[in-house]
Amino acid sequence: MNHLSLSLSFQQARIALPRPYSVKQLIIYVFSASFLMTCVIGAAYAQSSSHTTPASQVYGLQAVMKDLPQSWGLAYSPDNQLFITHRLGNFSILSLEQEDLQQVLMADISSQDEASALQTVNSPVISVRFLPDDLLVGGQGGLLDLSFHPDYLNNGWIYLSYSAGTEQSNALKVVRFKLVDNEVAQLEPVFEVANKKDTPVHYGGRLAFDSEHSLYITTGDGFDYREKAQLKHNQMGKTIRVTDTGEAHPANPFYNGPDAPESFVFSYGHRNPQGLVITDTDVVIGHEHGPAGGDEINFLHAGDNYGWPVITNGKDYIGATISPFTEYEGMKQPNLDWTPSIAPSGMVLYQGEKFDALKGHLLITSLKFLQIYAVPLFYDGDIGADIDANIDTNTDANNTEKIEPTLGKDFTILREPDTRLRDIESDPEGRIWVLGDGQPATLFMLVTLH
Repeated sequence: MNHLSLSLSFQQARIALPRPYSVKQLIIYVFSASFLMTCVIGAAYAQSSSHTTPASQVYGLQAVMKDLPQSWGLAYSPDNQLFITHRLGNFSILSLEQEDLQQVLMADISSQDEASALQTVNSPVISVRFLPDDLLVGGQGGLLDLSFHPDYLNNGWIYLSYSAGTEQSNALKVVRFKLVDNEVAQLEPVFEVANKKDTPVHYGGRLAFDSEHSLYITTGDGFDYREKAQLKHNQMGKTIRVTDTGEAHPANPFYNGPDAPESFVFSYGHRNPQGLVITDTDVVIGHEHGPAGGDEINFLHAGDNYGWPVITNGKDYIGATISPFTEYEGMKQPNLDWTPSIAPSGMVLYQGEKFDALKGHLLITSLKFLQIYAVPLFYDGDIGADIDANIDTNTDANNTEKIEPTLGKDFTILREPDTRLRDIESDPEGRIWVLGDGQPATLFMLVTLH
């Protein structure tokens, strides 16, 4: 059976549900029921898991800013600020200069005094208004991720993803802009998924730049359109690669002219990618949500097919089999699989000195188990910095080949997890910032307990 016929067979085998409810209502119902069920299962799993940090390295979370609007993304800027996107619109900027940060820690800013604090001329916290006309808030949508151009200190470009459109016709959109006197200016479109959907979930939305200033964008499968992840000309369930101004990257594996939808695709076969890291030597690492089971970390390569929904280790939320296959010819196996699901959210590669035991690890926040997972990256058997190696060949002596890391065993690091965690970021001082999920949200710093 070829890939296309297999994909079609999934669509034809969909369970027929009575339709007094809208698709959106059914999705919300299924998500709510599955979340309640998996929280119970997840709590038991988390308590019994052996993937815990050694007793000598125990960490906790210290609240820095409380009662934030429901938030989604954290991003450290090259001018030493921390940006926080709020799903309903707008974003906050926290100065990380030592004196400013100390002021925030001493003030213990909450929603009751944040408004007055933000009016202070020298406040270390700034609120920026950003409400695009086409912003769609609802389900999993709203303002999502934010990233900075690699040459940000010279050109000032900031990139932001969000869900755009209406309930009946929406898609992930990426724009860029500059800040002038703490106001959005020079707003420009960068990319919008060409295929519209009528579901308010599975947008993907993560952004990351490589060393050549190419922008990578993750897109979700829309939940009710999972077969589209296998179609190269459909931009749902993909990793997208564009230039910094939004053109299809000419080195993309399916490039077919500047306007062809497949020309934007870097990799495909993804479900709902929520984490994206690009190392100093341009190793692209992503993680994504499976259904009930089958969450994954993958090293992403141009042109590769990561299998969804043809192969998966997960089940549907109602317990039905999605696919009989966990392997299939021409489809990549995950570098790490989480079954049961942990619902991974943010991800950062930690290279700081403040938490030495975590250096060289991917740090991944979890919505389900309220935890931070650490996954060591091994280069030639060593945990540590990303490296290139000169390869002895008969070609140019300057030729290099990337050494792709391998993943070690994951472990959790928080002693008493009690908050759904949405995103994670680090800064050059080695601090680790963690964003809580929900309404209201909290910004935390990681601290060593003993």
